[in-house]
Amino acid sequence: MATNTGLQSTGLMQRTLLTRRTILEAAITLYHSQGAENTTVSAIIEASGLGRTTFYRHFKDADDVLNQAVLQDFESLMADFDAQSYEQVDIAAQIVDDMAWFIEQLHRRRALRLLFTDNSRQLYNRVNLSLATFTKVGLACSQPTYERAKGLGRLRVGITLNKYVEWCTFIVVSFQRVNFPIANNPIQLRQMLQNFLVPSLITPTPEQVKNL
Repeated sequence: MATNTGLQSTGLMQRTLLTRRTILEAAITLYHSQGAENTTVSAIIEASGLGRTTFYRHFKDADDVLNQAVLQDFESLMADFDAQSYEQVDIAAQIVDDMAWFIEQLHRRRALRLLFTDNSRQLYNRVNLSLATFTKVGLACSQPTYERAKGLGRLRVGITLNKYVEWCTFIVVSFQRVNFPIANNPIQLRQMLQNFLVPSLITPTPEQVKNL
């Protein structure tokens, strides 16, 4: 009896997740094709092929869908970062790896791309929750490398954790908003980060100073 109850509970959870995913995918597709501010609940319901009652069983309104779509991408981003993260021998190479990975990954996640392709004030007012999460994600993913650089005594004077996160976030957001062609070339992207970002955060090693 307990086994049957557990199976039913698992099946219900899977159906719930599938329904939410169906609604979110339909919404994201509409956001990109007609803009977030022009996407109504009715349009999302029609595109998902589900009923209105089903929609409101999972989401409060259109803003809730928008935020949950972005939050879903943030969660997958964090999970992927934790799964792929590894430590480079050189701290400069670690910074470049971290940043290059984020720039590449943000471009691949459709909901997160909305934050950078739609610059309307209305959108930003609607995703305040998601933007707050963006700051938390940046902190969580930047802190290990920051602490390592600090322990090595390589941080430039005045570079606190908050400033480190703010500067790295600014670089990532700039690449997404301006859509630099270099972002699509992994080699050039890493070279730019090495030449521009790294020197602004950490000091060179004594060996590097000798070779200047």
